[in-house]
Amino acid sequence: MDFFILTIASLLLVFGLNPAAISEKAKAGSYGLGSGSANHLIPAKRVTFPYRPKGVELFDPKELSAKEAIVMDEGTGRVLFQKDAYSKRPIASLTKLMTALLWFEVDGDLNKTVEIKSEDYRDGSIPYFIAGDKVTTKDLLYAGLVASSNSAMAALVRSSGYASGDFSRLMNSRAQELGMKDTFFAEPTGLDSRNVSTASDLYILARNAFGRTEISSATQLPSYSFKPINRDSYRQVKSTDWLLNSSVNGGDYKIIGGKTGYIQESDYNFVLKVYNKQKNKDLIIVILGSKEAGARFEEAKKLTEWAYKSYIWEI
Repeated sequence: MDFFILTIASLLLVFGLNPAAISEKAKAGSYGLGSGSANHLIPAKRVTFPYRPKGVELFDPKELSAKEAIVMDEGTGRVLFQKDAYSKRPIASLTKLMTALLWFEVDGDLNKTVEIKSEDYRDGSIPYFIAGDKVTTKDLLYAGLVASSNSAMAALVRSSGYASGDFSRLMNSRAQELGMKDTFFAEPTGLDSRNVSTASDLYILARNAFGRTEISSATQLPSYSFKPINRDSYRQVKSTDWLLNSSVNGGDYKIIGGKTGYIQESDYNFVLKVYNKQKNKDLIIVILGSKEAGARFEEAKKLTEWAYKSYIWEI
């Protein structure tokens, strides 16, 4: 009996509830116990937990070319599948999710005008901007998240008033605050192979980044068009997320957010947040180190379909 009571108390504390405080409030008629009568109890919000019924097999890790992967129930943080999810490796442009998240916290003005400078140019992506262009910070953010433009992210960081090194230090501090203990950022674009994390840590980043409407909305776009303020023609950037035009984004599924990453040292990476209408649940899938560009999407799709098919959410 003592063990049972301690277990219940521990669970309450995990969910941020103080058992002693609950007892006192119950005595005082709080928590909907008006006049001390249990007949007036207001039910708490129902929390459902995913479980895999007996006989339903676990996804075979050998079906993945990815070196690391994880599938998480976004609502409860429960691991539904993992493959070496706590091993550190380069994450490439998945870095941009932290860059965007921190930029909103230190600046966040989407209407600011920025003049592109030659110092903003970075290798590794199509040059959507040229020196002298005057664009909004929204254009930079969307080009960075939709098309994974390194130059756009470099200019966005500069617009905040922080040097790249100082901004990276803030990124590392924020990562530690979020509980991303195995993550390090050397710079804000993802080009440096010293930017490392784990599939488990990237679940935390995705949950926080895609929790911002602006970031989530940007990564749902197959393309984005903008016109520099001082130019006559529009420019269009296309998403690097191939799943936006797949069956994982239609019917019972809706992509809430997605971000790709690739450098030679990391192979092909992908983070996905997806919602299933029938289950009414969100999953976050992280794929790290797939050998081919298309494999990360196919593997994320397989894991998505397997998880929703294999798990049941109940109290």
